[in-house]
Amino acid sequence: MKNENENPSWSEHAEETETAAEDIPAILRTLLIADDVVKLKTLKGDFTNEKASKLSHAIAVTIDGMVLTALKDKGLAEEMVSVITEYMRNGAGNPLPYHHLLHLLAYTYRLEIDEVTHEPSELFESYAWVKSEMDLDNVEEQRAELEEEVDDATEQFKIVREEGKDNQMFA
Repeated sequence: MKNENENPSWSEHAEETETAAEDIPAILRTLLIADDVVKLKTLKGDFTNEKASKLSHAIAVTIDGMVLTALKDKGLAEEMVSVITEYMRNGAGNPLPYHHLLHLLAYTYRLEIDEVTHEPSELFESYAWVKSEMDLDNVEEQRAELEEEVDDATEQFKIVREEGKDNQMFA
């Protein structure tokens, strides 16, 4: 890359992208591991939060593109489900975004994951369960109240922490 703060343009990599479609599962596996490496290097201090954010975003966008391709090809979707499932079992990163993509593919093709076939009707059942467990009619008000409570608690924690800095017992 010419400048590490810029994303490469599509035109610079169009040729290699066109020939890579058949290698999507291998590329997906590499990107999932790369996502873990980004997180670990950030924790270690090798990457700034800004650089890590840009890299993770680029990885996510690329994986999203792969999933869009797999939504048109059941065989590819099955391979990707296998790769994502393996990653979720062994990876170090946050599997939540990949869990969503996994289920998108599984519901599209009624694929089996961990001996469970995913049926689209489950989507309505999930919504009904959430609605039975939470009051969704005033969810925006709930969020606003909870955000205020969390902000207050965070502020209280900061005050206690600052007071502790002057206490010799904690120095």
